[in-house]
Amino acid sequence: MTMFLHVVMMEFDDGIDAGFFRTVDEYVARMKRECDGLLLYHFGENVAARSQGYTHATSSAFVDAAAHDAYQVCPAHVAMKAFMGPRIKRVVVYDGEVPAIG
Repeated sequence: MTMFLHVVMMEFDDGIDAGFFRTVDEYVARMKRECDGLLLYHFGENVAARSQGYTHATSSAFVDAAAHDAYQVCPAHVAMKAFMGPRIKRVVVYDGEVPAIG
């Protein structure tokens, strides 16, 4: 059995403050409520010494690739991207099927 993993690593523009991260946390809670097929969603700081400037990431898991595709157009995700996008300097994405946990 598999699940679909989606990881987005980000480097933000200078000047991001605590208010920005509070708003992101609100979007995260909204996505957990509104996006069907979402098994896991986490936004957090990248603590790796080898992060190459990618300071934060979202990690999400979906029941399958179709649920991930639906998430891409989920209103909560679209709104979060519109809020965060202008403040992101660089981004790298990993998408793929992985063995399911449990």
